[in-house]
Amino acid sequence: MLRQVMTSQLYDSVLRLLNFMVSLRRLPPLSELSGDEERMLFELRVLWEKQGALTVADVYGLGVNQSASTSYRQLIALKNKGLLAISVAEVDKRRRDVSFTKTAEDLFSVIG
Repeated sequence: MLRQVMTSQLYDSVLRLLNFMVSLRRLPPLSELSGDEERMLFELRVLWEKQGALTVADVYGLGVNQSASTSYRQLIALKNKGLLAISVAEVDKRRRDVSFTKTAEDLFSVIG
């Protein structure tokens, strides 16, 4: 009996979580992203939390089984959708820094 109740509670919790995730996915700006763009955005966030800074070169290491040009196209798509900013580094003009826009920061704060 206890096992059935726990299983039912777990099922209900998982179902609520999935419904939340689907609802969140339907909201802008996530609704405007492809699956690969969404994955890249969240992977960049994890990398940013580890390193504290991001460069365009960091993006090339994210794409498992994809070329650098595909990763760069996804990066530019995120920039064009207003989630990332790319700027020339002050220290080394050859380096391009990647940062999150206010829209992306707001998204991350909603998600938690």
